[in-house]
Amino acid sequence: MSCYFKFFIIFLIGLLNVNFSYADDNQQLLSLRRSIQEQENRLAEQKKERTQLVNDLKEQETEIANLLTAIEKNSISLKKLDTEVNNLIKQIDVLIIKQKQQRSVLSKQLESAFKLGKMTGLELIFANKESERNERIINYYGYINEAREQQINALHDTQSQLNDKRIALQKKQTSQKELQNKQKEVQIGLEKNRQNRQKTISALESSMQVNQQKLAELRDNEAKLQAKIVQAEKESRRLAEEEARQAKHIEEKQKNTNYTLNSDEKSLMARVSGIGKPQHQLNWPVIGSIAHRFGESLQGELHWKGMVINAKDGTQVRAITDGRVILASWLQGYGFVVALEHGKGDMSLYGYNQRLLVDVGDKVQSGQAIALVGASGGQNTPGLYFEIRRDGKALDPKGWLK
Repeated sequence: MSCYFKFFIIFLIGLLNVNFSYADDNQQLLSLRRSIQEQENRLAEQKKERTQLVNDLKEQETEIANLLTAIEKNSISLKKLDTEVNNLIKQIDVLIIKQKQQRSVLSKQLESAFKLGKMTGLELIFANKESERNERIINYYGYINEAREQQINALHDTQSQLNDKRIALQKKQTSQKELQNKQKEVQIGLEKNRQNRQKTISALESSMQVNQQKLAELRDNEAKLQAKIVQAEKESRRLAEEEARQAKHIEEKQKNTNYTLNSDEKSLMARVSGIGKPQHQLNWPVIGSIAHRFGESLQGELHWKGMVINAKDGTQVRAITDGRVILASWLQGYGFVVALEHGKGDMSLYGYNQRLLVDVGDKVQSGQAIALVGASGGQNTPGLYFEIRRDGKALDPKGWLK
C-alpha cells in the first residue's frame, strides 16, 4: 500500500469522526434546549400555581376576618337578647305575683259580699223599715261593687300584660335560638376556612423549599409593600398638603395672638406634627415579646425592616400616636396591613393582623384600636409586624418605644 493511499484512508477516517462528533454535539444541544424549555414551562406552571395559592390565601383570610366580625356582632346581639329575655322573665314574675294578689283581694271582696246576706240593694230600697240604715248599706254596696269592678278590671289588665309579655318572651327566645344556630354555622364556617388556610400555607411552604425561591419571594413581597405605600402616599398627598397648610395657618395665629386651639385644631396639629426624635416616648402598639428585631437577618442578604412582636390572637393593636389611615388592605406576605401617616414624612405600619378596625381616610388618635393581632399573610403564629418609616426609609422602631 502506497503512502498516498494510507494518507487518504486516514483522512477519510478523520473526516467521518468529525462528522459523527458534530452530529453528537448537535443532538446534545437540541436535548439541552428541550430540557431548558421543559424547566421554563415547569417554572411558569409553578409560578402560576403559586399566584393562585396566594390568591386563595387572601380570600381565605378575608373570609376569616369577615366571619370573625359576624361572630362579634352576633355575640353582641345575643348578649342584648339575653338581657331582654331576663328582663321579660322578671317582668312576668312580677305580674304573676301581682295577679295572685289581685285574685286574693277580689276573693275576699266576694266573700264579704256573700256574708252580708241574701238581701240585695233593691230589696233594701223597697223595705220601709230602718230606711236610714238601709241607705248606708246601699251606699256600702255601691262602694264594694265599684271596688270589685276596679279589681276585676285591674286583674284583666294584668292578665293582658302577662299574655303580651309571654308572647314577647316567646319571640325573643325564638330569635335567640335562631341567632345561636346562626352563630354555630358561622363558627363551623370559620373552622373550615382556618383548615383550608392551613392547607394553603403548607402548599405555599412546600413550593418554596429552595432558599433561592424563598429569597425571591421575600424580595417580591417587600417590593409590593413599598409600591403600595408609595401609591397610598400619592393618593393621600392632596389631603396631607391641605392639612399641612391648615397647621401652618394655625401656627401663625398662635404666634401673633393668644389664640386658643379648639378640639379639631388640636387634633389636626397632633396628626401632622410627626413622631419627633427617637426618645423612647411612645407606647408600644401591642404588649409582647420581640420575635424579630429591626436589622436582623431575614433571608440571605435581606434584613428585617421592622420588628415582629409576639402577642395573643385577637389582642387590640393600638396607634402609637395621632395620625390618618392611608393604607388598610391585605398584602402578600404581610396579611392585613394598616399604615398611618403622622405628618413631616413620618409613617407607622402594622401588619399580620387578624382583621382591621379602620378604613383609609379615618383620623385616629393615640392609643386608638386600629386592628386585632393575627397571623394573616401566611404566618404560623399570631403576632404584629411593626414598622416606622421617615421619608420612605424604614428605621428602628425601638428608639421611639418606651
